[in-house]
Amino acid sequence: MLIRTEIYISSRRIPRRLRRGRSSEGYKIRIDRITVPEKNVGMIVLLAAMLAFFFLALGAVAFLACVLVPQWRKVALSTALWFAIWGPCCVVLLIVALLGVAAGGLALHATQMHWQDAQKIFAAIGWGSAISGGAVTGILASVLAWLHQAAIHRVTFFLFRFYATVVVAGIGSVFGLGITLFAMIESPFPFAAWIAAISIPVLVALFGAKAYQNARALRGSAPTQFTWITPEEFAGPAGL
Repeated sequence: MLIRTEIYISSRRIPRRLRRGRSSEGYKIRIDRITVPEKNVGMIVLLAAMLAFFFLALGAVAFLACVLVPQWRKVALSTALWFAIWGPCCVVLLIVALLGVAAGGLALHATQMHWQDAQKIFAAIGWGSAISGGAVTGILASVLAWLHQAAIHRVTFFLFRFYATVVVAGIGSVFGLGITLFAMIESPFPFAAWIAAISIPVLVALFGAKAYQNARALRGSAPTQFTWITPEEFAGPAGL
């Protein structure tokens, strides 16, 4: 949203060499300025989206790394989930930090504290909040990843294969979107992004098909304790 302000200045005290082209009302200066709140909101939304996609991309890379090592394939989905959880948690921490900055500004104005003194206090609170928020996020991600790993070992083969196909296809879309964004930013060719966008459905289909075919390798052996499905339900038909 643009706010346009027009200022009229009398030409009586302006030097003669600068009076060319003046109107009968005087010199007119036009100032266009962007409202700060709308600009800040847009930057915050963009930063939140970048944080979420960054951790989704980390989870996709971690999943691919685990799949390439046979001993780690059974934890590939849970590892990807561990990284993906950091995205929304960091967005929440970002919102809390912005609210803290706003509250600190109000407190600074209300108490009439000097900025030199308040800067040290805000810096200490900021680092403490970042460390504690990171620790809480790490613990939460670890607990949810462990619960996820236990849950996927206690569902039937058909249900797990459907779940794995959908999730791994989504991981393929993350890779495709990353390739498209890279082409948009780095490529000098105008149609490179459109060509790269074709990789999204291709990678979705490829990753989903591979997960459907190799679903058994993504969760390892059947559990022996605290389970409510039989080994036959866990393994599924031999021909599939």
